[in-house]
Amino acid sequence: MNKTAKQDFVFKKHMSVGESDAENDNKFLAECFTDIGDYEVLENTDAPQSIVLGRTGVGKSALLEQIEKNSDHVIRIEPEELALKHVSNSTILNFFEDLGVNLDIFYNLLWQHTLAVELIKDKYNIDCQQAKSNFIDNITALISGNHKKQQALNYIEEWGDKFWVDTETRIKEFTDKLEANLQSSIDSNMPGLKLSSRAAASLSEEQKSEVIYYGKKVVSEVQIEKLSKIVNLLAEDIFTDPQKKVYILIDRLDENWIEDGLRYKLIRALIETIRKFRNITPVKIIITLRTDLLDRVLEKTRDSGFQREKYTSLFLDLGWKKGQLETLIDKRINLLLKYKYTNGEVRFSDIFPAKIDKVSSIDYILDRTLLRPRDVIIFINECLKEAQGKTEISGSDIKLAEKTYSTGRVDSLKYEWYVEHPTLDKYIDILHHKKSSFRASMITDDDLEALVIELADTTGKDSDLAVKNSHSYMNSEYPASDSYLAQLRKNVIYILYKVGAIGIKIDGTSTVKWIHDRTQDLTAQKIQPTSIIYIHKILWRALAIDKRT
Repeated sequence: MNKTAKQDFVFKKHMSVGESDAENDNKFLAECFTDIGDYEVLENTDAPQSIVLGRTGVGKSALLEQIEKNSDHVIRIEPEELALKHVSNSTILNFFEDLGVNLDIFYNLLWQHTLAVELIKDKYNIDCQQAKSNFIDNITALISGNHKKQQALNYIEEWGDKFWVDTETRIKEFTDKLEANLQSSIDSNMPGLKLSSRAAASLSEEQKSEVIYYGKKVVSEVQIEKLSKIVNLLAEDIFTDPQKKVYILIDRLDENWIEDGLRYKLIRALIETIRKFRNITPVKIIITLRTDLLDRVLEKTRDSGFQREKYTSLFLDLGWKKGQLETLIDKRINLLLKYKYTNGEVRFSDIFPAKIDKVSSIDYILDRTLLRPRDVIIFINECLKEAQGKTEISGSDIKLAEKTYSTGRVDSLKYEWYVEHPTLDKYIDILHHKKSSFRASMITDDDLEALVIELADTTGKDSDLAVKNSHSYMNSEYPASDSYLAQLRKNVIYILYKVGAIGIKIDGTSTVKWIHDRTQDLTAQKIQPTSIIYIHKILWRALAIDKRT
């Protein structure tokens, strides 16, 4: 039975069920956090899951906010505050990187040192000279006679006061030290050689081989062994109480805190560091990553020893079901309106019509989301906006809200996937005015040739497969083979599927596949001209989709 609103109740301007991003959603997140089984695993320092994976808006940051709220010892590291521009702008490091010298050991060292210092400073409240001295005295007494652990203390003492300074200064010191060693090695063995991109271009193959040899030798001598002793010291002598949990939280790694090439290498190094620090049982390093960013990191930093499987245990894949999202939205509506009604808690069903277009209102709304909290919150807020000045939300309010919501979600898709698919807007445009479901062959050769023309000026080494197909078609001899357009069709459809814009039924015996299906195994090559494309309802209003089948 629906609850009764108070006589003076109307929906007012600026009413909402929260913000779309967790960082600005303090009130509703604190009161309405909905655990669907992920929080318990993430909070458990014995559980390996440390890398929170999911698409934009699925609730990654909300989990970290909840960990921080409920834990006594939390260290937040903001990527942009690492000030890694010094590394990115290093002429010397770029010189060796361009020649193929692998600096992964150095990047691993940066993270291990940074995280070790943060843990020690937090554990011992090191904020002054006396606190530093007390720590050294305590640890010296603790490891007396243990040669291996004495190396860890030596490492700390070698850095002196610089070991404790802010992260930015530490990173600069690390970089300067490696640069100096690289420069010294080249000066000794190849005097007169300038370490610049211009000089690199003029080197003979023999000289390049020499530079690479000396560069690798210097990098391999980085003090990674001594630093590993610090990790052992932390695990065996400092963080030994399983009840005193410490969390290091790193969010927003998908933002532009450093240029992409270096960002991928640093994230890969961070993942490796997380694995290493798993030995410190009461400590858990938790990071969030968009799924597509992780895929790019692993692709761009792939090496001969690459095995994705060795990271799998670290991943916590987020995903929501309809019932869980309904619970979340009920909580938020109740927090917003519980004092506006005369009795009991207020739920979605109390303020929304029972049916719209012959389906329940909650199904109508959830069917037009990618099953992410952000989508649902934004749609409900648009409905509240349309109901301003009224005492109830009608079906027509939902339809009006859907237009604005759908347009915003299309823009959000383009933004979310811009790095990997910068021309996604052109692929989505192909769906305009199409029927809600149609055969793949209905994306005609004319459609594809028009797309080829639009992609003609798109360049770049990171162009996606559809762009590369277009260039192949343009550069082929006349008359061009139909196979180019056939492959372009497959790749455009697959990209639209990957971003969630469409579902695909491969043949008459298969079910419709969506990217969020856990068991999906679709590839571009499996798509046939007879395959059926289903446009996601999130796009219907924005793209003026014909609902007739």
